[in-house]
Amino acid sequence: MKKILIAALMVANAAAAMAGDSDALKAIMKTKTYDEAKALVTSSLGSLADNEEKAKAYNKLVDLAMDPVQNVLGIMSANSMAEQMGTGKVEAYDTLGFYKAVGNAYTEALECDKYDNMPNEKGKVKPRYHKGNAERLWNLRPHLINGGIFFQEKGDMANAFKYLSMYVDTNSAPLFAEQNTAGDENVTNMAYYAAVFAYQNHDMAAVEKYADIAMKDPEKASDAMSLKMAALQANLHTKADSLAFCEKLEGIYANDPNNEVVFGMLIQTYSNLGEKAKMETLFDNKLKADPNNFTVWAVRGQNAMIAQNLEEAITAFKKALETQPNNAQIRTYLGACLLDRAAQAEDRAAGKTGRVSPQAMEQIRPIFEEARENLEMAKQLDPTREQANWAYPLYRCYYSLYGEKDQRTIDAEAATH
Repeated sequence: MKKILIAALMVANAAAAMAGDSDALKAIMKTKTYDEAKALVTSSLGSLADNEEKAKAYNKLVDLAMDPVQNVLGIMSANSMAEQMGTGKVEAYDTLGFYKAVGNAYTEALECDKYDNMPNEKGKVKPRYHKGNAERLWNLRPHLINGGIFFQEKGDMANAFKYLSMYVDTNSAPLFAEQNTAGDENVTNMAYYAAVFAYQNHDMAAVEKYADIAMKDPEKASDAMSLKMAALQANLHTKADSLAFCEKLEGIYANDPNNEVVFGMLIQTYSNLGEKAKMETLFDNKLKADPNNFTVWAVRGQNAMIAQNLEEAITAFKKALETQPNNAQIRTYLGACLLDRAAQAEDRAAGKTGRVSPQAMEQIRPIFEEARENLEMAKQLDPTREQANWAYPLYRCYYSLYGEKDQRTIDAEAATH
């Protein structure tokens, strides 16, 4: 009886071994084109017996995607040789079809590798396709960059993002773990452009992801951070969103207190939320590390100017100009504040009589002159008023100093129109 039982088990095992591929996999393996196989894999993935069958199905897709890729690569090579030798006819090929095939090959290879590295029915991991797919696809990665550029030029920003992000992602994909991925300067560069395209596609989560990678490149760090901040801001719809954004900014700034982009954004956020105390604490801490920080003094000056605290504003603007003496906007603000200070002193001196004594004017005039000097410098720095509108305060200054008939007053007034 025992021998009969053993024989029965052996027959059962033999039958299982001979069963081979499932009907669903057999149908996939018979296909001749990528599109046909893709449709079958998509519709029958749940019918495949196990992870091994799924890996085999996806590897079939890689094979079919690679057929046109290899064909075009052969044409490219022949065309290059013909151009170098000056002989033979250059053969045209389907550029769009080529890049689509490259993209398909990578997409399916990554999916194949996922199932290829899952445990089989015995609980063991025995990848069959990992090495082969890594070897045949690794050197094709530059075509992902070319594909991204191709689709960008066509105005297809979704695919432009897809190809550049795929280039970045494959650099750290398990499929290429054995390849030499170190020192690829293109990764951070392509990550930046992937973030740009993601922003254009309104995919803010992707902007954050690829901007973070791009920030590893010192040359791209500032621009990438600006992109990330723009993406974070794009999702602000409620006060709760703004508070959450503020917390996120505070965390980023705590880890990178020298980042001026984040610092400026944090100031703006505190201002929008009315967090004056937090802003002043931020400024005080910044000045401890950097007593001449331009942004701190410029913003403090603007806040004081809005509140009509002229003395405080003037002091702050002068501190800011110590760092950036050629800043036309701050020169204009300083000149305007000095002008208001002089005008107020003039009003006080006039009192009820409406007349300012020569002695009082002698003390007030230097303030007007200082205002004029700063406004004239702003005019020299920004003659077309692209950064600051110095014309009106300069006209007022000339009028106070020289009277309405003075040619300088007339010229300054004309500039205000």
